[in-house]
Amino acid sequence: MIFLIVKNGFGHSHPPYTPRSTLRSTSVEAEEVFAEFSSTVMENDVINEANEEEEKWWTELTYKNIDENRLPLRLTKNAKLDEYIEKSEIADAGKFWNFDSGNVTVIELPNPDHEVAHTQFTRQFLSPFSNLAILDDVDNIAGTTCISGTSAKQPDAAFVPIRLPKPSPNPFANTQSLTSIFQKVNEFWLQQNRAEDVIVLKLWPWDGTRSPNGIPLRRLTCYEFCRRLSRHLRSGYRPIQCIEFGTIDSRQRSINNCSAQGMCTLEISPACIYAGCPGTPPYPLTNNVSIDLYNIQQAIFRKM
Repeated sequence: MIFLIVKNGFGHSHPPYTPRSTLRSTSVEAEEVFAEFSSTVMENDVINEANEEEEKWWTELTYKNIDENRLPLRLTKNAKLDEYIEKSEIADAGKFWNFDSGNVTVIELPNPDHEVAHTQFTRQFLSPFSNLAILDDVDNIAGTTCISGTSAKQPDAAFVPIRLPKPSPNPFANTQSLTSIFQKVNEFWLQQNRAEDVIVLKLWPWDGTRSPNGIPLRRLTCYEFCRRLSRHLRSGYRPIQCIEFGTIDSRQRSINNCSAQGMCTLEISPACIYAGCPGTPPYPLTNNVSIDLYNIQQAIFRKM
């Protein structure tokens, strides 16, 4: 899942890059995280071609059972943009498909644990705005398609400040593979005049194992990119922070740094949310929007 903090206004001064230092028990250093992203991209840069049965999701607009190991899966190579928009709306598949230069590719499959993670994030994001004046609130726009040139991408939801003169989705949410995430962060979302920050919730595959207490042993990771703070090399933007909020880490070792509320939180500043809005600062929202990753973890585990 990807949540983007999109900025509608530039020219502000920004501090230089300073890597965040966090406890090793709750975070992974940026260099280590980047190495993980890079190796994933190199190992998985293969798009499978849909067979006759899989193509029916595009031709007949009804979802067929598809093996997750087949992703990313190209449904067609010759689609028109208008055709993609129409079919993705009818099939309610925009958040599972990507459109790039005529290619329609499946990047994720309908999955209940992804849906509850998105719902829990949305609920926590909107909660701090409940007591603000109407003009200081944010609108929740679902199913908005972002079109840029020959590409079209649809989020699960978009949150837009009401006072923003020309609304720009803020943030987006989307579910996809880690390879697709890394490519979109670097090639689409962090390009000029798009996203300011990118927050990625990665729900890693689960092999069905549980602890003696019945708790799922699954890796869940929150990555954060920032256009101002992330180093950009030829290989792409580097994540500035990584929070493991599951019950195992990248080496399949048990961890307990997200075993209660308040242990793993993601803070989103009002300056990022209201970027580009007239009359700010001061900001209508004085405190950070705090996302408790434990609540998202528990929502996912309830669906497993």
